[in-house]
Amino acid sequence: MTQLETPSELHVAFDALLARAHRQLRLYDHDLSLLALDQPQRHAALRALCVAGAGHRIELLLDDIHHIARDCPRLMQLVRDFSHVIEIRQADPDAPRPEQAFVVADDHSALIRADKAALRGVLHLDDASRTVNLHRSFESMWQRSQTHISATTLGL
Repeated sequence: MTQLETPSELHVAFDALLARAHRQLRLYDHDLSLLALDQPQRHAALRALCVAGAGHRIELLLDDIHHIARDCPRLMQLVRDFSHVIEIRQADPDAPRPEQAFVVADDHSALIRADKAALRGVLHLDDASRTVNLHRSFESMWQRSQTHISATTLGL
């Protein structure tokens, strides 16, 4: 368990978690702005997970999707190129949602921030007991979400 207090510690912890994801990455957050997913090294790591093979999955569940649509062109390119692997949805605003933000890599590691608006968090590497309830919570919110982000704009 590693305590996180600063933006750089949060980014290092997320990068470590991302490096441990070999099959699945599930993320729940307000809008991804604190994680800086559009940075080149994180984009490369996400892309590597997308091309790693069949059965890989990246699921991003957000309260607010406007930030990524506006400020994350690399992430949107991944959604366009690998829509069979990566999916972004907006959480149901009428359903209860946790105050915490979290990222789960496979079934064994998690990054948890007690408050979606704060940087402070905890990184649990190779601790499957910490991921069980997060998976359940994520799956419940994922099933209730309906709005997903499309990387292409359709028009007449």
